[in-house]
Amino acid sequence: MSQLVSRKPVTVDLKTSIKDATKVMRREGVGSLVIVDNDFRPVGIVTERDIVYAIAQDIPIDTPISEIMSRDPVSINGGSDVSEAVALMTSRGIRHLVVINNEGRTIGVISVRDVVKAVGAIALDLAFW
Repeated sequence: MSQLVSRKPVTVDLKTSIKDATKVMRREGVGSLVIVDNDFRPVGIVTERDIVYAIAQDIPIDTPISEIMSRDPVSINGGSDVSEAVALMTSRGIRHLVVINNEGRTIGVISVRDVVKAVGAIALDLAFW
């Protein structure tokens, strides 16, 4: 999995407001943020969809991100195989996976787009054999 992580994770803490979180997402060009604790362990994840739903529910934008995040995000170890990522994302119906190291610290996020690219590359390699 770590080979699919293309950049450092974009993270915020529990107290970050929804408004400030959207500014971070825009500045960094990402569709999700990992909410981490003081040890850089993932405690939540927020996606663009979560923010849209919050706005639709009239949740004030100064509300802490912890109020709308998905708690205990699904994660995968950086040494895992892409097939494990596919299985996790499919079985849980999610589009983002937090990639962690052996200590449980966040090392990145992969999206369904990253997984599709990897699977496509594997299929292309197999087509030549």
